[in-house]
Amino acid sequence: MSDGSTRARILNASSDVFCQKGFENTTIRDICTAANANVAAVNYHFGDKKKLYNEVLKKWMMEFAEEKQLRKEIEEQKDAEGKIRVFIKSDMASLCAFNDPSGIHLQRTRILLRELSSEDHDPDVFECYKDLEEDLLHPVIRDIVGPVDDKAFEQACIVANAATTHHFIINIHDPRTRLQTKEDLEYMTDFLTSFVMGGLKAIRENYNDK
Repeated sequence: MSDGSTRARILNASSDVFCQKGFENTTIRDICTAANANVAAVNYHFGDKKKLYNEVLKKWMMEFAEEKQLRKEIEEQKDAEGKIRVFIKSDMASLCAFNDPSGIHLQRTRILLRELSSEDHDPDVFECYKDLEEDLLHPVIRDIVGPVDDKAFEQACIVANAATTHHFIINIHDPRTRLQTKEDLEYMTDFLTSFVMGGLKAIRENYNDK
């Protein structure tokens, strides 16, 4: 069996184990059993459990970014509000109960947010999503807030992300609040889009009034 297939098998198996048990409760033995591999193979391909864990997190973020397929949908929108709405809806859709009946996306999001809030997290884990935002979301924010300084633009980016982040946190603490139907998703998307647009317009107006 090739090194490539062994590495992929370990990565895929550890993805399931880490998702179920988290980093602290997962052992190398758990991963070896799930992947039908030995400790030497894990060490050879990944170095140690922490490095393997970071590779799993990167894998999740890449899959999350690829699932979005946002570029075409955003380009089809004629105005900035429509583009913001597409971005918000895509963020929330993966956590809806009808899209995630097993709760895998919810659990992965829980782990990713925990890592993001950790002081020693690996910034490379979130690089692909950061690139996605800078490429697709930030130009739209610029169009809405206009020629503001870096501080005001940073505030605008925080506003644009605050709505979905709050939604994720609520879901993590109380899964009963998950959106159950497509109608729920559309309603909440409209609500959060209005919230974000109001915040961005307020930043533009406050900046221009100075």
